[in-house]
Amino acid sequence: MPKVISEKVISIPELKKLLEDEERRRELSSIEVVTLDYARKFSKLSPEAAEKLLNELIEQADLPPEVAVQLVNIMPKTIDEIRTILAFMKKTYLEEDLRKILVILDKYRGQ
Repeated sequence: MPKVISEKVISIPELKKLLEDEERRRELSSIEVVTLDYARKFSKLSPEAAEKLLNELIEQADLPPEVAVQLVNIMPKTIDEIRTILAFMKKTYLEEDLRKILVILDKYRGQ
């Protein structure tokens, strides 16, 4: 079994790119094939746009990377959807903060 050297939270579009690159180099295992299929079906952005959006959410909305990744993966369309994703956090987000997050997400929608 391979040894884990480091861990990093990545978005579905980033996962898709990694697996597609790996698929060009070698034959994927059955679990990798299923995971790639999932990533192709549910990826809502290009890997490049996902990375930019992720950085913007972390820097401008002051979100932890794990939460920002979930927002990138889900791409919520309303403030209520964003509120649901952020509900577990101890920090309380004001309506203004939620609107700011929605504006950032809308900027990348469809890319």
